[in-house]
Amino acid sequence: MFVKHSCTIVISHIIHSHRVSLSFFSLRLPFFFEDFYHLNTQTASSWMRFKIHRLLVILASSIGFLLLLICYHYFFFDSSVILIDEKWSKVIEKRRAEINESIGCEDFLIKLEEKIKVPVLLIDMSILENIGKHRCNQLKMYDTMIQVATDFRKDLNFINRNIFKPYFFKNDELKDYLEFDTEPKRIIPKNFETVKFGNIAVPRKPFRFRKFWESSRLIECANRTMNRKEGQKKRLDPNLAAFELSRLRDLMVRYDMYPFISEGTLLGWYRECSIIPHTQDIDVSVMINEFNPRFVDDMREERSTFRLIRRLGRLDAMELTVSPSNGYRVVTDIFMMYEDKHKNGTEFNWISGLCGDGERLRYHFPLFSPICSADLHGHLVWTTCEPEKVIIHEYGEKWYEDLPTRNYSWYQSIKNVERNVEWFSIWDMRKLTYMNGYG
Repeated sequence: MFVKHSCTIVISHIIHSHRVSLSFFSLRLPFFFEDFYHLNTQTASSWMRFKIHRLLVILASSIGFLLLLICYHYFFFDSSVILIDEKWSKVIEKRRAEINESIGCEDFLIKLEEKIKVPVLLIDMSILENIGKHRCNQLKMYDTMIQVATDFRKDLNFINRNIFKPYFFKNDELKDYLEFDTEPKRIIPKNFETVKFGNIAVPRKPFRFRKFWESSRLIECANRTMNRKEGQKKRLDPNLAAFELSRLRDLMVRYDMYPFISEGTLLGWYRECSIIPHTQDIDVSVMINEFNPRFVDDMREERSTFRLIRRLGRLDAMELTVSPSNGYRVVTDIFMMYEDKHKNGTEFNWISGLCGDGERLRYHFPLFSPICSADLHGHLVWTTCEPEKVIIHEYGEKWYEDLPTRNYSWYQSIKNVERNVEWFSIWDMRKLTYMNGYG
């Protein structure tokens, strides 16, 4: 009886405990799911905030890096470097192949030296071209007379006229060129090397010598008398400026670039056989297909007797400004000259100008070629063979009248300027311009 009662109590107790537990569980279950929901929601929210924070950090870092990159390129971009794209690389390589000549056909020259008994300089362009290009099979001694030159008149009588056509040339110590008594008269720079084959001196660089000769026809200036008003400030010494111009010419020739006077320097030479005394600089141009990037690189690396103080524009429309590293400090603008055609098919040359506000200009000219030679205070300069035609096109019919520099505007006073060719932003101008002590 006691056992039965005990079992009854235990069973009742168990049932009662389970009822309590079940009641508790049934009461707590909704709150459990609610807690679980809130826990998941908080976790998801925290995870989203973490992801958003991470994305913001990445975005901020990217923007910061981009700004740093822009600042670096803006403030540390080396604008003295001339960028050369594929188009200009091909032009430069073609030029290098063209000028890469050396003396060949030595057997022919050895036979030739036996025919002459006095010292001469070989000036025959056909012979020099075949020698430079090593076209020895085209060299024949007796087909035509071979042109040579000597600086001793009496030696002309000892030259075999059946083989050679001799000329006399004058070597004046006060001038930097040789003057040949040809018809028409010709002058070439003295700065060329020769290789001796007996009595025959052969130019070491045939291409360069031919280039000298092609542009050697001597032309004269108009030599007009200028009645300038007193009080105009003299900015340049014409003799010293002409000397520095000759130094620049010799330097550029070493890179096979052949500068010719243009703009105000052309006007000054032709009008008054000098440099305009109140001008501020010298102007020369060089054909773009002659451009040699080493000329600029050596100035940038201070391996040159001149230094680059300004660059304007890219290779497709470029102007350089240089000044001697030592000596008389005259500023020279070097314009790259280009060739184009009008709609009617007429060919013309042009150079570029760049204003400080980003406007690019073009200055149109009649063709400068062919190129001739002239004397400027005892120094050879190259110039267009039709200087008056070019000057009238640029300065008008009253080119012979002097215009004070203070009244002259390089983009308004002349007749051949084309405005608004192109406009550049501030960022573009940072890449297109380089200044190093200019102004």
